[in-house]
Amino acid sequence: MYDAYKRLSVKFFGSLADKCIDKFRGLKKSLVGSYIQVLLRTWVSIIFFSTVVSYIASFVVLYIILTMFAAKGAIFINTIIFAPILIASLTFLMLYIYPIQKCKGIKKSIEINLPFALAHMNAVISSGIPPEFMFELLTGLEEYGEVANQSRLIVRNIKTFGMSSISAINDVAEKTPSEEFKNILTGISRTIEKGGRLEDYVNHLADRAIFNYRIKREKYLKTLSTYADIYTALLVAAPLMMLALLGIMGMIGGTIMGLTTNQLIVLMTWMVLPVLNIIFLVFIHMTYPGI
Repeated sequence: MYDAYKRLSVKFFGSLADKCIDKFRGLKKSLVGSYIQVLLRTWVSIIFFSTVVSYIASFVVLYIILTMFAAKGAIFINTIIFAPILIASLTFLMLYIYPIQKCKGIKKSIEINLPFALAHMNAVISSGIPPEFMFELLTGLEEYGEVANQSRLIVRNIKTFGMSSISAINDVAEKTPSEEFKNILTGISRTIEKGGRLEDYVNHLADRAIFNYRIKREKYLKTLSTYADIYTALLVAAPLMMLALLGIMGMIGGTIMGLTTNQLIVLMTWMVLPVLNIIFLVFIHMTYPGI
């Protein structure tokens, strides 16, 4: 089904994709890093084809719904004109952003789990196990997230494609979205190639990664302490003072912006404060480094 959709996309919009492909060059790295097995030209064709399909489908569906409910006048015209354009625009945007976000997600997962994976690799390689078996052991440890998936690709290159350990590692190093992991893999392959002591190199990487992890954790805890002070000031102390002030004003009487003090208290309690708390939680989630 997906292959047929790709063929249709290229058939109808392949020539347009060729003309516009320079504007989408930035997606090529994300497509490779996110392991979406699609050429840039094909993905651009899919974006254009899906945008047109979503426009036509939404236009037809909305027309049927509006006709069934006997909608007329400005509501009918505005909905039938602007809603399909909005849906098509969102489709275009989502398909454009998808590889970028997937690539970022893989990168983040690798860098979060890398210190622990390196510590495990250090313990394994110190026992004298060959590098390819070191990566094979990581493939069964799903708690290492994308590091396990990257190791699985290295093992696939060796066992399925018949590559040497060095070629298999370099192939994954070229495609990985994490610059840090790329440098580590490149260093491992060069150490193997030159006949160096791989256990010493991996041990150095593991010590440095754990040290950097502790530094990042300490920095984030300090930042989190600052956020806690801001939260206490803006979303605990300030609302309490405002509610106390509104309570006093309620005894005096009068309105503020057409609202009574009781209405303002209800508005703050059930709308403003919950919304501000949700925004704060979203902000904390977005700034969380995953350590």
